[in-house]
Amino acid sequence: MSTLEHIFFHAAEEPKAVADRIASAIGLRASIGPEGGIYLSRPAQCSPDGEVGGEVARNYLAYPSDVPEEQSLLDAYEILWDFGYTGRDRDVQLREARRVFEQLSAARLWPAVLVAGLDTLIAAWDPDLGSTWFPSGTSPDAVDRDAWQAYLARLRH
Repeated sequence: MSTLEHIFFHAAEEPKAVADRIASAIGLRASIGPEGGIYLSRPAQCSPDGEVGGEVARNYLAYPSDVPEEQSLLDAYEILWDFGYTGRDRDVQLREARRVFEQLSAARLWPAVLVAGLDTLIAAWDPDLGSTWFPSGTSPDAVDRDAWQAYLARLRH
């Protein structure tokens, strides 16, 4: 399980262009890391200490499969934002990630999903379907396909 939260975007743009649009839409700083990675950050809003954000990159976790039992909703998204909190408090990190996801949904940039760890689907947003906040424990994997299938179907149109 990951110690980060992750926001996935269905966007055809390069990661730098995606990061720049996110930064402009919801008030984050974009920067380039020492190895050329693209990062977004801002002061935490749920805590007086620390920053939130992380690297925006191509979805390096995608492993598309034609085998239904191996499919994951996350494989359909091209861009991934690894989202963390410098204060190392997982509860604050998840609250911050939820807040950012709500802001991104309101900005209506691209279809997106929020995942805790990599194993719990928290929310999805699509311009036609709106937002869904999934029940606790919902998986982005095939075991819970019925919960997220409508979002995947929209991406394939």
